[in-house]
Amino acid sequence: MPRPSSRFAWLLGASLTAVVAGSHGPAMAQTAAAGTADPAGESLFAPPPAGAGVDTRFRPGSAVAPAVEGRTTFRTAAGEESPGGTAPGGTAPGGGKATATSRPTGFDSKNIRRPGPPPPLTQRQQEAARLRAAPQPPPLVRGTNPATTPVTVPPRLTRRGAPRLDSTSRFNVPITAAIPRRGPPLPEDPYAPLGVRVGAFTLRPAIEVSTGYDSNPTRISGLPGSALTTVSPELLIRSNWQRHALDADLRGTYTWYGQTYPLVINAPGTAVSQATPEIIDRPTVDSRVRGRFDVDSLSRFEGEGRVIVSTDNPGTPNVQTGLKRFPLVTTVGATFGYTQQFNRLEVTGKTLIDHQQYQDSELLNGATLSNADREYNQYGGALRVSYELKPGLRPFVETSADTRVHSQKIDRNGFDRDSGGWAVKAGTAFEFSRKLVGEASLGWLWRVYEDPRLTTIDGLTIDAALTYTASELTTAKLIATSRAAEIIVPGLSGVFSRDVGLQVDHSFRRWLIGTAKIGTGIDDYFGSPRLDHRYYVSFAMLYKLSREIQFKTEVRHDWLRSNLPNVDWDATLVTVGVRLQR
Repeated sequence: MPRPSSRFAWLLGASLTAVVAGSHGPAMAQTAAAGTADPAGESLFAPPPAGAGVDTRFRPGSAVAPAVEGRTTFRTAAGEESPGGTAPGGTAPGGGKATATSRPTGFDSKNIRRPGPPPPLTQRQQEAARLRAAPQPPPLVRGTNPATTPVTVPPRLTRRGAPRLDSTSRFNVPITAAIPRRGPPLPEDPYAPLGVRVGAFTLRPAIEVSTGYDSNPTRISGLPGSALTTVSPELLIRSNWQRHALDADLRGTYTWYGQTYPLVINAPGTAVSQATPEIIDRPTVDSRVRGRFDVDSLSRFEGEGRVIVSTDNPGTPNVQTGLKRFPLVTTVGATFGYTQQFNRLEVTGKTLIDHQQYQDSELLNGATLSNADREYNQYGGALRVSYELKPGLRPFVETSADTRVHSQKIDRNGFDRDSGGWAVKAGTAFEFSRKLVGEASLGWLWRVYEDPRLTTIDGLTIDAALTYTASELTTAKLIATSRAAEIIVPGLSGVFSRDVGLQVDHSFRRWLIGTAKIGTGIDDYFGSPRLDHRYYVSFAMLYKLSREIQFKTEVRHDWLRSNLPNVDWDATLVTVGVRLQR
């Protein structure tokens, strides 16, 4: 393209042509207006004859129609075109090929840089454009529920030590596979309580009232049975937060018996002591509040506060003679822990404190007897380390230690019952596709007393809490516990108890649930040869009338067999009741 100075020369030549045409007559003006070429010899700037020896470089000719850009195009000698012609190497306005006089340039007629061709796309951009242009699967329509949905799955062609493949590259073209869709979730239990929403919490209150007959409520052979009525209120609280949690389980019962019992004195102060109060009505409370604070995805704080109210178990040596009613035992405690995950490794540390307090005993003669020597504080801690071998299988090792400090250093029989305990156990937690959930462990326990006259308690511990879902209708639960309890009998250190129970629930209908229970337990009295074996079997039916009303009935038989005489007993319990829940 010529320089601006050349353009000015062309414009000046055009002006001179117009002036000359106007001065030489109307013929030349008409020729210019018509846009036709002048005859050779009539134009002032007509080319000279061949061989005249005149320079044949650019000579402006007659004006033609305006070009596309609004500029006038002139014809030059030897077929040349004016600067308003074509781009370099392009086609002339008349359709001919541009001559060699056209100069390649990156600017247009207004001296503005021409836009260049777009840069070539990279492989990833080309692949992305191809995927965007690919047809999309049709949207799912409610009610159609196709069996399979086509999805794009990148091939897994990696091998150990090889570089990772670029799934977006055209050389790693994805394949299309039909993956079966996961079935719909199990329908919600239409008879489950909905609860009451209060802010960020869901409250589920309930109360259960049952009545029946117990053939041996005192757990002493030879005493008559009694009718009974039990009222059991309950309140469950669950938080609805996305992070953290705060839950509460508040449960309690009170049982009234229609029978009173006379004074019973069998071998008091020994391992086979048997006694029963005149009134055997008794309450129980088990209230726990649990919280979890999530620091991040790998660490959390956990805590629990608890209040437990109970009495001595009927028929055990701890029951004093001459009682009016059972004294209450209240346990108040808390647990605080922290959990940290290191990839598959998880470490949990916990500390706990409990205070156990006994109510004064009320005797038949109106007097009271202090039980302060049975009260104690327990301080302890536990450390657990677990490792996830594979999804659903997490073995762990746990160790714990505690100390018990009594309110009175010496009890009523002259023994120092302060003690320290240690325990270690190993097991695993299960979660196999929700079929088997829970954990089980085996370990060993030691409890050493300050008084050398009291025998050290030690033995194998079995702990488990497993739930197995055999089908949508049948569920089995296995519960196992081990504990070392205090005792007030002279010369005895304590009672080491182990319990194992199996419960199977089967839904005959969604509103009719059958439950079967079977279990056993061993009570080992350290410091005495007494060894008791306890057994129980139970059958129950639950009829769900609606979300708010349920009816239930149960038949249960318990029996105890001991290696000492006059201790065995049997008891059968039959109850029917109604449960109201919200």
